[in-house]
Amino acid sequence: MIYLKQKDKTYKRIMATMLPAYIVILLVFNIITSDRTFSEMENRVLEQAPSFNIGQLLHGNFTTNYEKYIADQFAFRDFWIGVKSHSEKILGKKDSNGVYLGRDGYLLQNFNKPMEEDFKNNINIINSFSSSIPEVNKYFMLVPNAVEILKDKLPPYAPVSNQLAFINKVEQSLSTDIKFIDVYNALYSKKDDYTFYKTDHHWTTKGAYYSYKEMGNTMDFIPKEESDFNVEQITDSFFGSLYSKSGFKNIAPDTINLYIPKSKEKYNIDFYGTDKPTTSLYSMDNINKKDKYTIFLGGNHPLIKITTNSNNKEKLLIIKDSYANSIVPFLTGHYGEIYMVDLRYYDGNLKEFIESNSIDNLLFLYNGNTFFEDKSIENIM
Repeated sequence: MIYLKQKDKTYKRIMATMLPAYIVILLVFNIITSDRTFSEMENRVLEQAPSFNIGQLLHGNFTTNYEKYIADQFAFRDFWIGVKSHSEKILGKKDSNGVYLGRDGYLLQNFNKPMEEDFKNNINIINSFSSSIPEVNKYFMLVPNAVEILKDKLPPYAPVSNQLAFINKVEQSLSTDIKFIDVYNALYSKKDDYTFYKTDHHWTTKGAYYSYKEMGNTMDFIPKEESDFNVEQITDSFFGSLYSKSGFKNIAPDTINLYIPKSKEKYNIDFYGTDKPTTSLYSMDNINKKDKYTIFLGGNHPLIKITTNSNNKEKLLIIKDSYANSIVPFLTGHYGEIYMVDLRYYDGNLKEFIESNSIDNLLFLYNGNTFFEDKSIENIM
């Protein structure tokens, strides 16, 4: 009995020593580890340290943003995500890190309804910017994610907010001089056609094509038929962002197809800030990288200019997230110049850019999750 008591005391002393040591080690690693700007595993921009502002502190925004920053920059974050996901799967949990394990091998990113204040702020910014450029034709496409289009594949009773309701609310809240491009019905009617990747948060090229067809009705161009393209499969081993983010394994990989126009189209693509122009819309070397979706224009860039040999010499500016990267190749036959701006990285004056480049048409193109979660739309003003 005495031996057992001594053993118990020894165990408690060891644990009492190890726990503080573990906390100190983690604290040290968090201090000495440099902040990352991008997570290749999750394929997203990571939160950076927020600037202190007394107004944000009083409203609670500073504390919230700082918590997000700590969570994103925590040392060995990718390792802990894997441990968490594996443990939850053993316990039979159907979601991990905001990703649901759905039917037919689909991984579905959760949608959380936006804060009312953030929603109104984004809409007010867009409407205000629109009113400052009255001579430009303006369009807005807000793409529903797989969690809305393929909601029948969600686990039973998954607590997912109604994304379509908020997309409709955006349409109703936009100024009348902005034409809303509704692609929900086009995608939902083709939901069994592999319009979204199973392991990634993006739409497939086929999903982008169906939405491109819908764009023509609003943007006054005649879209090409699917028979006008050669469809080429370039990989059948794509494991996307949701596969990495969730940690769910034993899931079949995705395929990526390209729609190559049968007509002879020519392009010159300039990536502003670099000296590497190209004549291809696809970075084929990226097929060997983890994030194979970056074959489309090499991923996200602050500003891209695409010059085409289209008979229509009008200029189109797209304010976008990564969903635009795989739909732009369909638009090159309809505009002489296409500019793409990603507000997460672009720091120029957009109104001056529109005026100096004589932009005729402006398209906002976002997917639902990015638009309702990302605050970079504030950079438009």
